[in-house]
Amino acid sequence: MRKSTIILFVLSILYAVSCEKDLDVAEWKEISIIYGVINIKDTVQYIRINRVYSAPFDDPYLYTQVNDSVNYPHDRFQVFLEEYKNGQMLGVPIQYEAADRQKEPGLFSSESNCVYRTSTPVNEDCEYKLRVINNETGHETYATAEVLGGITIEESFSWERAFFRINYVEESLPEYDGSLDPVGHEHYIVRFLYWEYVGNETLYKYVDWVPSMHHLKNIGDDDDTIQMFDAYWKYISEKIEIDPTIKRRARGIDYMLALPGKELQTYIVVNEQPTNPHYFPDYSNMIDGEGVFGSKYFYTYFGLKLKLRTIDTISWGRHLIDHRFSDRYGEWH
Repeated sequence: MRKSTIILFVLSILYAVSCEKDLDVAEWKEISIIYGVINIKDTVQYIRINRVYSAPFDDPYLYTQVNDSVNYPHDRFQVFLEEYKNGQMLGVPIQYEAADRQKEPGLFSSESNCVYRTSTPVNEDCEYKLRVINNETGHETYATAEVLGGITIEESFSWERAFFRINYVEESLPEYDGSLDPVGHEHYIVRFLYWEYVGNETLYKYVDWVPSMHHLKNIGDDDDTIQMFDAYWKYISEKIEIDPTIKRRARGIDYMLALPGKELQTYIVVNEQPTNPHYFPDYSNMIDGEGVFGSKYFYTYFGLKLKLRTIDTISWGRHLIDHRFSDRYGEWH
C-alpha cells in the first residue's frame, strides 16, 4: 500500500507539471562581446565589438549570417584607451576610430565587420584601461591590462640581425610565464620589415605571415643562395600597395613568437579546460560587460639579415619590381 501511494504521488507531480501553462520563458537578450588587444610591436591597436543574443529555444546558426545579429553599426560605441604609470593617468584618453575591416566569408556574416582602431603607440611599463561606451544606452564597460615586453616597433628596426644563428644576440626576455622555445609553439610569425619614404617622412612598415612550422622552407646556408622563396615574395607583393610616389627600402625579416599577457593567458587556460555537458568554462575581465582585454608581445627569437642578392631580388624580381624597393646600392628604379 505504501509503495502504491508513492507511485501515485510522483505521477500526480508529473501530471501537474505537464499541465502547467504559465511557464517562465527567458526573453531575447542582447549581449555585447568585446575583444581588445594591445601590442607594443604593432603600429595599430584594434578593438572588436560583436553582438550576440541569448535565445533559449532558437538555433543560433540561423542568425550567424544575419549581419544585424552579429555586428553593430559604426556609430554605436565610443572607445577610449587611458594610459597609466605608477597609478597616475598620463595625458588625455586616446579615442579609437571606427573602421570597416574586411573579413573572409565564413560562418559569420562578412557584410560589415566594424572594428575600432588607433595608431597611437603603447609604451612599456604602463598599464592601460579600455573604456567602451554604448551611445544608445549610455552603458559603460571597462578593463585594464599591463603591457608585455619592452621593444617598440621603431626599436625593432634597429635590432641586430644575422645571416646565420651563430653569434646572434637574442632579444631580452620579456616577463612571460611560459616557454620561449619555438619548437613548443604551433605557429610563429615571419615579419618582413621595410621603410617607406613619403615626402620628408620615414614610416616603419611591415608585413606579417603566420605559416605552420613545416610549411616554412629552411634558410639557405650558402651566401650565394637567395633567401626565402618565390611564394613568399609573391605574398609580400600582394600585401603592399603599388604606389609610384613612394620609395621603399627592405630592412630584414624577424622570426617572432606571439606571447599572451597575463589576461590573455588566463583566458586561454580557462577556455582550454576539459568540458562536459554540465560545465562550460568562461572568462571575462570586462567590468559590467563581457569579453577580454589584454596585451600580447611579438618576441623576436631570430632576426634575419638580408643578403645583397636577396635585396636585389626584392628590388628587381618579378613580384616586387613595381613596388619601388631600392637595390643593394640604394638606387630606385
